[in-house]
Amino acid sequence: MKFRFLEEIATADVAFEAYGKTLDELFENCGLAVEETMVDTSTVAPAKNSKFEIRNSKLEDLLFDFLSELVFLKDRDGLLFSKIKVKLSTYLRSDSMPDKRLTLEAKLWGEEIDPTRHHLRADVKAVTKHLFKIEKEREGYKATVVLDI
Repeated sequence: MKFRFLEEIATADVAFEAYGKTLDELFENCGLAVEETMVDTSTVAPAKNSKFEIRNSKLEDLLFDFLSELVFLKDRDGLLFSKIKVKLSTYLRSDSMPDKRLTLEAKLWGEEIDPTRHHLRADVKAVTKHLFKIEKEREGYKATVVLDI
């Protein structure tokens, strides 16, 4: 199972848990859960590709920023995605600031919203920090996310 919706967590919002054997897979599945909240992704053709990069020093903040960017792309460009690939890596900021930072490279495939073809669901307004967390499990990782709709 890639993700599951948590109906008992939030009544006015949408909550989900996503899973991944790796952090890359966890982030991809979280992204798909956000998209699936907005649209039946099986109705979204991978016609256009988009990519972006995000950096942050904290893993949970990086996931939050990534999911928020998906909502932003929907709001600004009217884009929905049915395929998501994520690559996480670390880098050193600079010689004067040697702390490690995380980089997320995202590649997304989808298309512009077309209400005549897409089975639209909820309009996600934002990712929230309520109950937001990433946990290491025996078989990989789990994230809990609540979306404001």
